[in-house]
Amino acid sequence: MTMLPNIEEAMEDARNGKLSPYWQNNLKRECLHGELSAEERLALSELNCILSETPQWSSEEELCIEMENIGGRVRFCHFWDEHYSMVQLTEDRNGKYSAAYVLDVETTPDVRKVAALQAQKELADCMQVWGVSLLDAPVPEQMKYDSLAEAASHLMQVLNDPEHITG
Repeated sequence: MTMLPNIEEAMEDARNGKLSPYWQNNLKRECLHGELSAEERLALSELNCILSETPQWSSEEELCIEMENIGGRVRFCHFWDEHYSMVQLTEDRNGKYSAAYVLDVETTPDVRKVAALQAQKELADCMQVWGVSLLDAPVPEQMKYDSLAEAASHLMQVLNDPEHITG
């Protein structure tokens, strides 16, 4: 049985910051119990690179520790206990910024809207403390942003339309 589809799915989740420690460990266990092809080993190596650069869904404390371990830091994050939702903005060791977000699709549209508004309010408060203003122009989704203003503005834009945030 090939592990490649599982590894590729994990890579996609990892790129989006959604590969929890549980699923990371589960995939590692599966890979250890089987003989991997060259293509699977290459994909696993790529997954490990993604995981070393992109913080993953966890808890706020775990995220802070994870970011410190790779030389980065958490600029903003909110995890909801009531549902599977999170919003985070992180800075990597190279001074590049990442935004990650999940609003639980199993909740009602009203719950998603309330969560998005709460995150926007908290992020706006942080932006004021940072001395960062929203950019006037739309900011397209990217893996990494050069400035805190770009990353925060993109996150605010995304939160304006909570029904299109999947997870």
